[in-house]
Amino acid sequence: MTSRGIWKLVIGGCLIALSGCATAVGPPEDLLKRVPVIEIGQSEPADKHYVLFVRAGKPVPMQLTVKGPLLVQPGQAATQIQFTQSFYIYRDWSSLDGINWTHRVFEGAASIGLAAKGGIVEIAVDRTR
Repeated sequence: MTSRGIWKLVIGGCLIALSGCATAVGPPEDLLKRVPVIEIGQSEPADKHYVLFVRAGKPVPMQLTVKGPLLVQPGQAATQIQFTQSFYIYRDWSSLDGINWTHRVFEGAASIGLAAKGGIVEIAVDRTR
């Protein structure tokens, strides 16, 4: 198995494990009226109980880290991304409209490889189909 295949297997296993930990009953329909809604970059409430609203088109800072026992030291990079659609995140739930909640509004995959020009890390994000 290639290193790219191993990373896909590891990432896939982590995503399955995280979705398996979730509860079956979703947030109430009036959640946005009862819990503070904040956007990325705003301060969290002291009790850490809030809904995160990710606005379409707004830059979202991302910190990427590559680490592991095969590396002399971890590597880091910072970038920004923008989503094409707004959505909400509450604990392990996500929603496109703030009413209907699911554990999988979007899905992602990561791969890593090495080539003559250096390392290649690719992260793909898509809507759940």
